[in-house]
Amino acid sequence: MGGSPRVVVSTGQALPEMAWSDELTDLTDAWPYLGPTWLAATEKVLPEAQPWHTVATRARGELALLPGYVLAGPPAVDHEPRTYLGRRAPSGEEVCCGAETDSARSAEIDALGTEPFFPALLLGSPLGYRTEIAYNFWTPALVGTVVEKLVPAAFDAGIRCILAPWIPDRRVGRDLVTALDAAGGHHSFWGYEDFLRLDAPDWEGHLAALPLKKRQRIKADVRKAAAAGVTIERTDGTGIRPYVERIADLTCLNREKNGAGEEPAHIAGILSALIDEGADVRAYLGRKNGELVATCVTVRKHHRLFPKWAGFDYAAIGERSGIYFALVLDAPVRDAYAEGLRTVEFGAGAHQAKVLRGCTPRAMTTSLLLSDPALRPQAAAWLDAFGLGRRSAFGDTVPTRPAAPGQLPLLSEPSGGDCCSTS
Repeated sequence: MGGSPRVVVSTGQALPEMAWSDELTDLTDAWPYLGPTWLAATEKVLPEAQPWHTVATRARGELALLPGYVLAGPPAVDHEPRTYLGRRAPSGEEVCCGAETDSARSAEIDALGTEPFFPALLLGSPLGYRTEIAYNFWTPALVGTVVEKLVPAAFDAGIRCILAPWIPDRRVGRDLVTALDAAGGHHSFWGYEDFLRLDAPDWEGHLAALPLKKRQRIKADVRKAAAAGVTIERTDGTGIRPYVERIADLTCLNREKNGAGEEPAHIAGILSALIDEGADVRAYLGRKNGELVATCVTVRKHHRLFPKWAGFDYAAIGERSGIYFALVLDAPVRDAYAEGLRTVEFGAGAHQAKVLRGCTPRAMTTSLLLSDPALRPQAAAWLDAFGLGRRSAFGDTVPTRPAAPGQLPLLSEPSGGDCCSTS
């Protein structure tokens, strides 16, 4: 008999066995942060996050993976469900990119204790800041089918809260938000990630196509970096090994400055795993007086480039040296054009700086679903309030899908990055 093959969904799974070379052929369009290479390294450096993945299969070789991690108790703020309801951690740590918190709301959330929230199931890549399904086959019902199986299985396993923190505004992401809402969840604005389409024939054509002010900013970036006495070089693959620890330290210095909790061991472990697997990893190194004072690490996957980690020794280069822009926003784009790539996916962080240099924003959403139906209305109200605070932090108070870059309100330009992704 004919007909389409049946989709089979399995929950609570380990990662599928897949090398980086397999990801290049079998998960062609998935972000690197959602593949088994990145996630396997995550599981080594973040042992408190227990793998609980949802895998859908269809015909031979057809796979869809929604990563998930069980958190038995309160984790770092970026992975903590209550953070997204507006709770401020006693340590003072803030969620990536920040938002004003309300002390009264935080006290109300604390009064509930941890039982309504833990164990929690975090959906997505905890150290990739992305919640999305990686897939190599598609049906319009795929995401809904996955969520219909995932939610009851998670609650049957004792999960009290399902958190999907960083859902991008793409087809698969919108389907995920809709499916979680249908299961009883609620969603709100998280922020923006930024990307750059490489539509021009080359770098010079790219500059020429930009509005005058943006073009002048980019040229000024390079002049300021040179004036600061910083030289930039690039090294690839195994050539990065001698710099892994310094890259991790600089990145965490930057994130600590901006209130994020990622640790050097997390970055060093994942970066080393990518190098070991033969991934196309590049590091841009900024030196001043022979010392390594700035770094930016990118990953190429097919026609896209993914700048991921950036770090700076601000004590050595100053707060407004311009090196952030030259190292993170200019050098990788020049190389991407030279290699004929189509898109640079910068991710979240330093949103205004990226928009001011020609990037396009993509909205990201947080969804949250509690197992206790009685608490869901209050949680939804808290999540909405947190989302409004996030909009204010991003300079976008209108609850709509992102406008074109020229329509976004432009805040005063930051000196460097924020706390997540290329910050």
